[in-house]
Amino acid sequence: MITADSFRALKLKLAGTSGKPAEPLIARPADPPVAAAPVEPPPLEPAESDTAPIVEPVPEVLRLDKPVPAEPAQPRTSAPMAPEQPPAAMPVKSSDPGFVERRVLERPQPEDAEAGIRAHALLDIMAIPTEGSLPQERALANDTLLRLIPRMPLKSLRHLADRVCLMEAPSQMLVRRLINDPRIEVSGPLLEQAVTVDDSDLITVAQGRNPAKLKLIARRRLISPALAEALIQSNDVETLVNLVRNQGASFSIESMWHLTRFAAAHPVLQAPLVTRQDTPSPIAFQLFWRLPSELRRYVLSRFLTDSETITRILTMNRENDGKDRKQADLSLLAKLAQADSREAGEIYARLTHVSAEAGARIADDAGGEALTVALKAAGLTRAQFADVVEKRPDAEALKAIFETLSFNKARVLLTYWDWAARRTGPYARIAAN
Repeated sequence: MITADSFRALKLKLAGTSGKPAEPLIARPADPPVAAAPVEPPPLEPAESDTAPIVEPVPEVLRLDKPVPAEPAQPRTSAPMAPEQPPAAMPVKSSDPGFVERRVLERPQPEDAEAGIRAHALLDIMAIPTEGSLPQERALANDTLLRLIPRMPLKSLRHLADRVCLMEAPSQMLVRRLINDPRIEVSGPLLEQAVTVDDSDLITVAQGRNPAKLKLIARRRLISPALAEALIQSNDVETLVNLVRNQGASFSIESMWHLTRFAAAHPVLQAPLVTRQDTPSPIAFQLFWRLPSELRRYVLSRFLTDSETITRILTMNRENDGKDRKQADLSLLAKLAQADSREAGEIYARLTHVSAEAGARIADDAGGEALTVALKAAGLTRAQFADVVEKRPDAEALKAIFETLSFNKARVLLTYWDWAARRTGPYARIAAN
């Protein structure tokens, strides 16, 4: 119920009159009902242009049948807050998705014929032994020389690169500047001949995939396994040929497997890889299937041997696999002449006690070397082998291979072939990648 006092207080508040503060509207308990006439609000003063009184509608917020919303709290006057500090910057790595590398390029400068003369004089200062010069002198000479390089003629830069190749301890900043020069006349001598270039700098150059620079790096006198891996990742055939022919290059076993896959697709790599002194026998045995007859016979003669220790190891390998060594069923030989490829694979697998996959690969091989190895491991005599291959055009060559092979040599090669077909053994994970 709206009283006159409450209505007057509201009017003063709306008009902005600074009078006695109005009491908050609080619902009071109802008095006992008394019969009385309803109290009407007092008449409002008429406006100047109106003669009839105007009754303003009661605002919706004053209806007592609805809750009265609380007035918004006035902001308190306090000291200004300090601006929020940004979080500390986190280090950005080159592998982050949002990483953007910014390089500062040198401004092009006009060529100066005298810059080459001054550069060689500065190089003389840098070449003075440490006992005869101060570190500050060598540092200033190095920085001055680096500043002169953009103004040096090509001929002077070539002479400078040749001199740096002969220095025992050149400035790494100078070496890095020269090997990254896009002109092969400048960077080439250092990439191929300088022994003081860090592997990290050479790997960075190799990742640029410049064919001319890759071939020069592959001809270095010594190549570490890490640098060899970077060169292999370039997938450049000419670079890989230079690398495999380089006897001063060192390879990890993973790199050797990568080269094996490349050699399967590019025959030009096969002979250099098989004839390397450090090529492991498993690599040669895996590559055997892709080699021509001449290289196959080279593999059989170089990577296979026979001894009592070999016999013991083969016996332990059979016991580890749970296989009982039995005599081959030579009656199956009569079926080889009429058997198709699938049946021939099954016959070879039963004769040599290997997996069906290895037997199928022997049967599908177009050359006769794999057939010769399998029949030697099956225990055939010279006469029995001659009966099997007598109709082949290369029968005489295969008979010669059969004579040089021993049972243990044939079993060693079959063991590696079987491991590869089963994808088991120490090289299964590497070979599958």
